[in-house]
Amino acid sequence: MMTETRESFFQRLDPYFPPSVLRDVQVAYTLAKFGHRAQTRKELDTEGHPLRYFEHVRRVALILIDEVHIVQREMVLAALLHDGIEDTRDLTPEMIEHCFGPDTVSIVKVLSKAPKEGYMERFWHSTDWRVYVIKGCDRLDNLRSLGAASREFQVKQLKETREKFYPLFDRMLELTPAEFKGRVLTLRDSVRAETERQAVLSER
Repeated sequence: MMTETRESFFQRLDPYFPPSVLRDVQVAYTLAKFGHRAQTRKELDTEGHPLRYFEHVRRVALILIDEVHIVQREMVLAALLHDGIEDTRDLTPEMIEHCFGPDTVSIVKVLSKAPKEGYMERFWHSTDWRVYVIKGCDRLDNLRSLGAASREFQVKQLKETREKFYPLFDRMLELTPAEFKGRVLTLRDSVRAETERQAVLSER
């Protein structure tokens, strides 16, 4: 399996975007890497060290690009920045809006548990299909990395996915424009398949 690098990430995007948009993505990539610089995941890297948190936000962007096959400026930016407001001190809504505009920051704000109270209710009130898709990519990556977590956390995540996110991702399909519906259906089904796969693994 190829090790993902900055170079490989941007080679993937180069055919789709003009230089001005590639520059925006480069800024978001750099800000996300800086904002999450002191954070790690429960996962371990190939050398047995805690995996840097940035790998998660980059993987979310890669799921969007490589698996869902959606390459839109605001969605790629939001995928890279989706945990910034919630989990860092540096990536504020004001900074994100200043750098990338009101549309991008609006997506990121819906995705942010800031505040945590009322998060799901706020999400359900959104009619922007893009936030649901990025959340689907985020949930899929988190499910794929559950093996590094405690069994208690695994059970909690699987229960939450079935009870809260299955209905949310059904709504995602309802909101998605026809031209993207087939790709988004694949994402929804991937989340469900991975949830059930992880449920079997957690029982072993």
